[in-house]
Amino acid sequence: YLTISFAFLAEHLSTTGATKGALGSECQNYLSVKGFANPEQVATAIGLGPCSPNASSQQYAPDPVPSVPGAYDTTNMTCRYGNPAMFSYCGTCCGLRPHFNWVVGTCEETQGTGQFCTDLPRCIIEGSPKINYVAAYQFDGTEFVLLDESSAGELKPNFIEGDFSKSKGFSAAKANFRWRGGDWTTKYAPWARGGSGSEGPRGVTPPAGLFILSAENFYYGAFYMLSQLSINLDGMGQPTGTNCWTWELDPVEGTAGWDPGAPLPGNLNMLYRTGNAQASGCMPVSYSSRQSNGMKDSFRFPEEFRAFCAANPQETGCQPWRENIGWGGGGESSHRFENLWDEPYVFAVVIDSQGYWTYRWRPQAYGQSNHSAAEKQGGTQTGWPGVERFRAARTLPARPNPVQDPAGLRTDVPGHVAEAVIFQPGLSEEASCLRASIEKVNWQFGSDALAAMAKQLGEDGPEGRLFGAQNWWTSFADTKQNANYPLSIAGIDGDDMLEALTCRIEDSFSCRCQVNRRAEMLRKGAKAVDEAVFV
Repeated sequence: YLTISFAFLAEHLSTTGATKGALGSECQNYLSVKGFANPEQVATAIGLGPCSPNASSQQYAPDPVPSVPGAYDTTNMTCRYGNPAMFSYCGTCCGLRPHFNWVVGTCEETQGTGQFCTDLPRCIIEGSPKINYVAAYQFDGTEFVLLDESSAGELKPNFIEGDFSKSKGFSAAKANFRWRGGDWTTKYAPWARGGSGSEGPRGVTPPAGLFILSAENFYYGAFYMLSQLSINLDGMGQPTGTNCWTWELDPVEGTAGWDPGAPLPGNLNMLYRTGNAQASGCMPVSYSSRQSNGMKDSFRFPEEFRAFCAANPQETGCQPWRENIGWGGGGESSHRFENLWDEPYVFAVVIDSQGYWTYRWRPQAYGQSNHSAAEKQGGTQTGWPGVERFRAARTLPARPNPVQDPAGLRTDVPGHVAEAVIFQPGLSEEASCLRASIEKVNWQFGSDALAAMAKQLGEDGPEGRLFGAQNWWTSFADTKQNANYPLSIAGIDGDDMLEALTCRIEDSFSCRCQVNRRAEMLRKGAKAVDEAVFV
């Protein structure tokens, strides 16, 4: 499995933090601020860890050895400091590794109604989502490679295909992916149906992963990711009494189940991106831009955007001490996509060392100035070469064409926008220490700082003093998704969200929700407000 290029490996190693064997300035400052002499004292103060794996309970975990040449062996990426779930349930969760896979949540009436589906219009219960295909890809150091066992569609020699209108693709394959429903009435996911995790789907791992969902209608529903271990355990009915829920990413999720009966944070068809629903202690979470910058009056992280903010200090996101921007997503943030009824969309979600990248394309408008021109082209294209509305190639380049539509280079994405990207920054070693410096030394933030220091000192390996302290971001590679984007792709201030929300409460729910953005466009000085409406 040593086909990964030396150039790629050298580049990855050169960007993973401070000089090995020495603490960086932020991690040194963390020890000083917290009054510790060394990282071992941090570990003692956390009070949890390292946990002790139970070999017999590890049978539910996916195989750490890769099947795709160039993918990483995760044997030594075991998480042993962090979420309290790792210290109970017979050691089932101890030693969790970075293996992730997708879940689709719908309101199909296959069992008792879930909380996300209660009291919704019949048009949603019966008509959304309409999925063409779902695909998972593993990065091999050069390109993304399709994972057959983790992809729901019609598998062909060169493509995965699907067309909801012809009952092909996801519709024909979904019975093989039926998973344990609950909060969403019906769910689908790739899981180890035979009872042995090592013989089931491996999911995506470092150096990077990609998930794609194409739908004719994704007005309401959920497309999210969990650890492969969690998916396996829930699919098997939690044989050890837990599903090891220690990590979750929600790129596109309806919100009616967040607080049932209460007004929604946005309209019914505004699907939110959330990266802070659960913390592992092994993949630090950014939360707000100000918190990620240590509540300081200067911009420090993410490093990827330092040059941008130095050149554009007044731009959105570059003054976190003056802004209220949630990088972690969720109901109080601007991380949301408005999806229109019976409008085809293609979503792509990348996990790499920089963070979580969620793209959305509207094939019937992408690359065209008007709807009729797009229809002549077939309305099938996206900005990622090889990814189309009804099919995706088995191998894909490392990144899509740059998003250029200004309306898609900021969060709170309208339904009519042809292309968009939303970004949640990951945290490097130094960023983790700064982020943790303003928090208590607990299982989450203490473990984040400990992992950063373990990595910088070279004590995170099997023979190291702090083996099991992990920052998985540093195990991933940079797939170069950032095409000189503005930091507004990571969030905008709440004061810039001026839409009148008319579909937030149960009595107003419908399948025709669409925001009138007149006030927003007037504030921007738009010449022709009507042009911003769906075309």
